[in-house]
Amino acid sequence: FQSLSKAVDITEFEIEGMSIGDSLLEFFTLNEIDKLQSVIFKDFEKRLIPIDDSSYENVVVIYKKNDPKYIIKGLTGNLGFYSGIDECYIKMVSIQKEISSLFVNLTKKEWGILKLDEPNQTYRPVTYDFKNKDRIQISCWDFRISEEKDNDRDLLKFSLYSSVYREATKAVANKK
Repeated sequence: FQSLSKAVDITEFEIEGMSIGDSLLEFFTLNEIDKLQSVIFKDFEKRLIPIDDSSYENVVVIYKKNDPKYIIKGLTGNLGFYSGIDECYIKMVSIQKEISSLFVNLTKKEWGILKLDEPNQTYRPVTYDFKNKDRIQISCWDFRISEEKDNDRDLLKFSLYSSVYREATKAVANKK
């Protein structure tokens, strides 16, 4: 998790040096971008960037499909936890404290534990919304195999989303 001590808006947050509004071309050549794993989601393209020697295992960068400037509309840093979901929750609380200390004017929402599509799998998001509808989201993902058996890998996601991306990708979450 990386931020500036006097952040005013979401563009001042960085994940691996990248921010919302930056061009991905500032960090990678077109050839390098083309080689990154890609997923198309609605009008957006997501690229997975493996990271070595970092706080994160990888970063997902989101930009509008067919944008020749590759302007970043969303960023997610992914961090695996291999000792149970509680370790993820501890890290999540630590990040929440830092976000809360940087801002007093964000709308915070704790969503509780929500179901994923797979049985026994859940995630727990906390969101911070800016007045312009940009969002910071911190979430822990519990990928259990069954109610009794864990898979020994859970995931913390620290995400920055522009209002443009959020509006285009609205989804409904279900309570556990």
